[in-house]
Amino acid sequence: MMRRTMAALAVATFLLAGCGDSADEPSDEGTVSPAEAARDVAMVERMNRVEPNPILPQEFNADDMARYDLGRGCKFRIEGESAPIFVAQRERGYLKIDGELQPVSAKGGSAELPGGAHSIYIGLNSWVELVAQAGEGGDERSWPSRLVIHDSQERVAYDKSGQVTCGT
Repeated sequence: MMRRTMAALAVATFLLAGCGDSADEPSDEGTVSPAEAARDVAMVERMNRVEPNPILPQEFNADDMARYDLGRGCKFRIEGESAPIFVAQRERGYLKIDGELQPVSAKGGSAELPGGAHSIYIGLNSWVELVAQAGEGGDERSWPSRLVIHDSQERVAYDKSGQVTCGT
């Protein structure tokens, strides 16, 4: 979304810049040259660029599962681990990051999993995707998958293989 806004601003600035007398200097009417516009756009893009930070979800323990009512829905576990790091339910999904519960909202129109869970969940600063691994076996309640978490700038901040298991 930010890229589209920046592109629209750049196009508008370049169109306005074409109204001046010279291609390299602003006119008396206050228009901006294409060179100045490009420099301004590059500066705004640099100012809005956030350094990538990995997102490291933690396992939910038995107390978390009971306290937050996470027993239903689909659970993603890393290969070889028994505790889930993501729980997908009908309207919300849950991560635990830095010891805090991080709810994310189900994306309408995303693939529906058993029990009404979804394959994509959107949060304030990231979005979560459960990606089934094709051709690797499984059944209608449990299958190999990947948990991919994207940051606010659409970069992959976490990507692990594991197993999704859906209950009631």
